[in-house]
Amino acid sequence: MTLSQTKPILIIGAGISGLLLAQNLAQHGISARVFERDMDLETRGLGWGLTLHWSLPALKSLLPEHLVQRLPEAYVDRLAVEGRLSSTFPFFDLSTGELKASTPRAPEADRIRVTRKGLRDILATGIHIEWDKALSGVCSTSDSVTATFEDGSSATGCLLIACDGAGSRVRRALFPDWQLYQIPVRMLGVKLALSCQQIKPIRDLDPFFLQGTHSKNDTFVYVSLLDSPGNHKDSPHPYVCQMCVSWPYREGFFNSISPIELPATDEERHSLVRGFAESWAEPFRSLAMGIPASAEWKGLKIQDLPPSRHLRTTGRAVLMGDAFHATAMYRGEGANHAILDVQDLVDRIVPILEADGDFSTLRSALDEYEHAVASRARPGVLASRQACLDAHDWKSITSKSPLLTRRTPFVAFDEKVGLSARVQRLSTKRTITVDMSTATDRPFAGPPPLAARSNADQNVALSKAAFGCMTECGT
Repeated sequence: MTLSQTKPILIIGAGISGLLLAQNLAQHGISARVFERDMDLETRGLGWGLTLHWSLPALKSLLPEHLVQRLPEAYVDRLAVEGRLSSTFPFFDLSTGELKASTPRAPEADRIRVTRKGLRDILATGIHIEWDKALSGVCSTSDSVTATFEDGSSATGCLLIACDGAGSRVRRALFPDWQLYQIPVRMLGVKLALSCQQIKPIRDLDPFFLQGTHSKNDTFVYVSLLDSPGNHKDSPHPYVCQMCVSWPYREGFFNSISPIELPATDEERHSLVRGFAESWAEPFRSLAMGIPASAEWKGLKIQDLPPSRHLRTTGRAVLMGDAFHATAMYRGEGANHAILDVQDLVDRIVPILEADGDFSTLRSALDEYEHAVASRARPGVLASRQACLDAHDWKSITSKSPLLTRRTPFVAFDEKVGLSARVQRLSTKRTITVDMSTATDRPFAGPPPLAARSNADQNVALSKAAFGCMTECGT
């Protein structure tokens, strides 16, 4: 009897990586249980728009063919794709409206634009998700791992995979001192329903996505299509897009003595964005100025989590996706890395589970998985961090900036040169000093081996007070 048949694999989090993992394990006949703290798939709405590019072959290889055929259901504009339209991801100077950079167009086979909810809906097909299961503790023993939940229930498995997002409770249990890094950038986002006439000036520039930075004040904006009338066969639907505005959190920005923090109310947020947009060129200015005062704005402090290449767990719980390597969205690679995480894991553990291998062999495979993911994702996280910083520093936006360079799973990023130079520039501008100490690739040990832990150490209780406020991307 294999390990997977004796006890199931516990998947914490029904985001993209958790559901994709469950789908692939099911194809191999390996038992898994999926737990999600939300009430249902509708809880988070449409979510972010996602560009899947270098992870697309992996996604298709991990799914059964009938779900691969359904991927167009998640497209933000199916008719546009059928008409062979694609994005060039244009980048503009917001002060003049001048196009500064763009990417070559790519066919549907190489790049797709989807909503997170649409993709999750497809990945959830046939998967039994246990909803309203907020994790409260993780307990590992020599032959099993047990997850306990706030409702008093528990589940025991042979392995636990943490797919519970940037604010991962599993990660907090395993590595309580490993904290998200606070990038000195603030963001406000709003979802807009627009008529064909209202969205035309934007779609004339690009049918899916566009972005830009103001060359005089370093404000940044991106507009992302989330839904379109052609996706619906019933009553008329508007275009739905997401507009995100971000700014550098530093003294002196926008003539403010103190850094500008996220405003507390929608009214204040609306007013701040209008103030930024006053000097934007068209059509960005009109789009921002036309946002109704009643709009609901979401605030976000940009954070990331570069994993040390030396990071290792020691027991039966491992991290995946944002729980392992939360990534700023300025290169659009977070979901792509999460998908490759799934492939890196199943390629290593499925043969062992199917062959009834022992835990020592399985643990070695998990070590290989963690090394592969950390080696791939760490440069990606740090490149995305620099892309975020560059997006709010016009002089840094060159053809060599990670904001504009080619997207690839194995990005070439020299941490010492890139980050140290960035700190030097920020210090020279008399901005808030960016502490890059968390980027140092120092050995980062996981929890001690089970034999060296007390019972109290093994049963890590997570109190509600320890969680605080957190943002989860759930990839």
